[in-house]
Amino acid sequence: MTATLARPAPRAHTAPQVSLAAVVSDTWASVAAGAPAECPVCSGVMHPRWSAGAGVVGGRCEDCGTTLE
Repeated sequence: MTATLARPAPRAHTAPQVSLAAVVSDTWASVAAGAPAECPVCSGVMHPRWSAGAGVVGGRCEDCGTTLE
């Protein structure tokens, strides 16, 4: 008597989960340094928003319009 065993399903590789706070913090750090960042909503490009004399005051996504202040 022989038995045939089913091959186990391959394990899905899941990316480590990142908290919303970490995503926003990383995005803010890039924008505050004057560099574009990946939008946390749509993955578009978020550019820094500058204020007269105050430096960077936030960011705005050129694709979806999300703002970070």
